[in-house]
Amino acid sequence: MKKPIFLSMALLLSLGTSLAFAQESVNETKDARSDGYVRINVVRGEIEVVGWDKNEVSVVGSLDESMDEFIFDVKGKETVVAVKLPQRLNSWCCEQETSLVIKVPKKSNVTISLVSAEAEVSNIHGGLELGGVSGELKVEKVSDRVRVTNISGEVTLREVDGRARVKTISGDIVASEISGPGVFSSVSGSIVVSKSNDELDLESVSGDIEVTRSMVSSIRANSVSGDVELDAEMLEGASVECDTMSGSVRISLGGKIDARFDVQTGSGRIRNRITGDKPKKSKYVRDETLRFSVGSGKGEVIASSGSGDITLNK
Repeated sequence: MKKPIFLSMALLLSLGTSLAFAQESVNETKDARSDGYVRINVVRGEIEVVGWDKNEVSVVGSLDESMDEFIFDVKGKETVVAVKLPQRLNSWCCEQETSLVIKVPKKSNVTISLVSAEAEVSNIHGGLELGGVSGELKVEKVSDRVRVTNISGEVTLREVDGRARVKTISGDIVASEISGPGVFSSVSGSIVVSKSNDELDLESVSGDIEVTRSMVSSIRANSVSGDVELDAEMLEGASVECDTMSGSVRISLGGKIDARFDVQTGSGRIRNRITGDKPKKSKYVRDETLRFSVGSGKGEVIASSGSGDITLNK
């Protein structure tokens, strides 16, 4: 007769454990200022943050099974949305992580802090600061100041109107349709920029740098061991500087070219397909240099490589 009692107790314990780790859902909406500040903090999972025309903040989705506390608070101009986990987390015990869709007034200033989480952010026009550790981050249709940092996940930007600053350690940076100054840097990730029409400052230690279909007023692209490739049209008086220590440099210029050129490589070759000017070779070392002008020389193009080839195209 004792066996059924033990079985019943085991079932109750099992049920209690399941309930303890059951995933909670949320569907809440609160009034908020149209130009307020929204702070979002999620440790793990995925979130989508969307700007809308309502003066409300809406949070819909499911919360982490190991959640310690869920915060959704509005005080004056500040809104806080946070999913807090215990300081000591037994990762083996739970599989269901946070998954939220958060809608905010589109002119809000938004700050998002993530750890092991992915994020998609769109239609925010009051400024955005987004930081992550290991998840992929996507930003689209945003304006004002945009600042994104990530450790190992890829960062994608599209349709940014304003000053953009992105920094990663090992994640790639992919940016397109950037209307404003851009500062992008990565340690080992590549940087790809297309359809930019303002100043660009690009730097990678070991990743490649590529700029295509852009109109630039100023661009500086520097890589230690990666290749640098530029396919763009220079605005009047524009400045272009591309350099790498051990990679190659390829510059293709469209439209009317009016610039001075200063090109140098330590042990590679220079190929000039813009004019008939030929590079000069040193007598005792393997370096090549090339200096020439096109038009009145209002703009400036500087290209250098320690050991790679440099190609100039039009």
